[in-house]
Amino acid sequence: MDRLKQDFGNEIEFFVLNVDFPEGRQAMDTYGIRSRSTYVLLNSAGEEVMRWSGPLAEEQVAAELAAFLEDGE
Repeated sequence: MDRLKQDFGNEIEFFVLNVDFPEGRQAMDTYGIRSRSTYVLLNSAGEEVMRWSGPLAEEQVAAELAAFLEDGE
């Protein structure tokens, strides 16, 4: 995740939510997150575009984020 933030942090805002706090639990409910290590990409309107769960294959996620940005979302 750190490398993705470094590579895309100027164009995509990253948030880390702690499920032990009310704000984290509220986000889990809002976005239907049922387990830790779930990542959700939202467009500028707050709509879900992509979702990943479990260990990340950084290269694949980086390619998907780059494609997302190229599409002008």
